[in-house]
Amino acid sequence: MDYSIIYLIHIVFGGPLLIYGGYAGKTLSEKHKDEQYMNVFMMLMFVGALLILYHGYKILKMKGILKMN
Repeated sequence: MDYSIIYLIHIVFGGPLLIYGGYAGKTLSEKHKDEQYMNVFMMLMFVGALLILYHGYKILKMKGILKMN
């Protein structure tokens, strides 16, 4: 089975959605001076970026562009 469509969906929709959710939450936390949840939204942005990097790596490896031993 070709998983490239799944990887692309995660890269195009999943990661940016997590990053945007983290950014929006972080700006709302700053606006209302609620420091308690600031780290949660920063972690959400980090997970979104990590998701894009991981699935980008997987699709490049699957297509043979990136060759690892």
